[in-house]
Amino acid sequence: PPRNISLSIIQSGQIWEGDSVTLICSCDSNPPALNFSWFKEDESSAVGSGQSFSALQSGRFYCEAHNQHGSQRSDAVTVVVK
Repeated sequence: PPRNISLSIIQSGQIWEGDSVTLICSCDSNPPALNFSWFKEDESSAVGSGQSFSALQSGRFYCEAHNQHGSQRSDAVTVVVK
């Protein structure tokens, strides 16, 4: 299953209301992870899918990578929108 899952935040400086923050999920897996789901902590359903996700609001977000051998989630990152 996927392992060594990491998140990257593509944003510099402060984030203001109306801005979006792009989060990128990456991992090691063989075969490669083909499906990525995005979650906001304290919410039970996914808020997005794909290897990248645009956050429009403050919160703690994490991704989950899936392949046919299983899934693994990343640590959460905090996005703060002013």
